[in-house]
Amino acid sequence: MITVFTPTYNRKNTLSLLYKSLLNQKYKDFEWLIIDDGSTDNTKEYITSLIKEKKIKINYHYKENAGKMSAVNMAHKLAKGECFITIDSDDELAPNILDDLVKDYDKIKDDNTLAGIVYLAAYKNNLKEPIGSYLPKDIICKYTDLKIKYNVTGDKPTLWKTSVLKEYFFPIIKGEKFIPDLYLMMQISKKYNIITKNKIVMLVEYQSSGLTNNYFNLVKNNPIGTSLYYKELYSFNPSLYNIYGYLLFSFYGKKKYKEIIKNHPAKIKTSLLYIPVKIIALLRR
Repeated sequence: MITVFTPTYNRKNTLSLLYKSLLNQKYKDFEWLIIDDGSTDNTKEYITSLIKEKKIKINYHYKENAGKMSAVNMAHKLAKGECFITIDSDDELAPNILDDLVKDYDKIKDDNTLAGIVYLAAYKNNLKEPIGSYLPKDIICKYTDLKIKYNVTGDKPTLWKTSVLKEYFFPIIKGEKFIPDLYLMMQISKKYNIITKNKIVMLVEYQSSGLTNNYFNLVKNNPIGTSLYYKELYSFNPSLYNIYGYLLFSFYGKKKYKEIIKNHPAKIKTSLLYIPVKIIALLRR
């Protein structure tokens, strides 16, 4: 069984398109796991009506608003499928793609070094071209290599082994609701590889209120999680830019000098950049 996971917050108006794309799949052995992050737009009532239709298996959970990362953590705990893919509430599955995903998964499920398969996404009005770049063809690598070594860009949906995801969770930081997705991929990359497939599995239409279109405000309003992200990223890509990101968001998070330097592995470089980046942070407020 596949878990199709959808985190949602006030997206009742877009969920119907995703629901239709699930109904139209020939492969039926899946659960639609919906984690509702405190919606106030009657999402609960809408999903309840879909459950009553009994056309597909829906596993719905409502929780208080705490951000997408907490919803992801909850999904990792609750998922019942052998494999797991995230489809956001404003996206759709490509036609009959679940059958392909199962066939791909069967080829890797017994390889304990692999965590999953990375695919492509496309815009709903252009189904032939991927969002961002193509993937390096059929390679086995760390997920982080896609971003750092191969400069892959754009949304890249991933079919994960659920057993792997149950080992990993986002840290919960008081007063914050967001950490970049790559943070979790970095943790997984310390132990597992992924394999790439240049196959479009997800159709996307970005909403003006979505995470993608509001990324800078998200990271600035969640500085502790973002500084933690840049600290982890430095261990994979030890660049001055990643020290800069760590320092900048540490300042936004009002961390003190000793704590900032102590918590970063490159203490000398971080100390040398401390004053210049602090000036930049003050100028950018």
